[in-house]
Amino acid sequence: MSQTVEMVNINNEKIDNIVLNDAIFLSPLNEVLIKQYVLLTQANKRLGLASTKNRKIVSGGGKKPWKQKGTGRARAGSIRSPLWKGGGVIFGPNSERNYNMDMPKKARKGALKSVFAELYKEKKIIFIEDFEIADIKTKLMVNIFKALNIKKGMLILPENNDKIIKSARNLYKYKVSTVDNFNIVDLLKYENIIISKSALNKLEVKLLQ
Repeated sequence: MSQTVEMVNINNEKIDNIVLNDAIFLSPLNEVLIKQYVLLTQANKRLGLASTKNRKIVSGGGKKPWKQKGTGRARAGSIRSPLWKGGGVIFGPNSERNYNMDMPKKARKGALKSVFAELYKEKKIIFIEDFEIADIKTKLMVNIFKALNIKKGMLILPENNDKIIKSARNLYKYKVSTVDNFNIVDLLKYENIIISKSALNKLEVKLLQ
């Protein structure tokens, strides 16, 4: 049986009922897929900028420090040796490392459906009618989140809306994203997820096609 839920306006007043797609919001929990997708998301954000100098790069050492025999000291070929102070680093990180991971699209969609189903089960999703705001003002978005009783949440829109996005960009407890830009870490990070009606329609198409 399909799930029917309330849809509210920006004043948190019920205005309609909407039917959810069971293929998404009643999906079974798959912790393995969720973990894999979270790790992938975090890994793909890493830039790999850490870099050290190995013995090929560190300066100096073009000449043998002392002759091979007769000094009473251990043999040494270069002051660039990792054994010497100021020498090269053994197996250190370098900027050539690529942390990017990959995951099949079907598995990604399965992870997202699993998360949305859990959020719905825990009553952490609010469905809201499509709306606009007159000006780019942070206070307008603060009032909307307050009316919805959201202390820390993410609003998902169907597409970019400059007025709404720019009005919320300075709110560290809130985020506005689109169906094409949100990620699984955001879904798990925020206490509530607000989905607009058009965003819901687009999300269902994206996850089920």
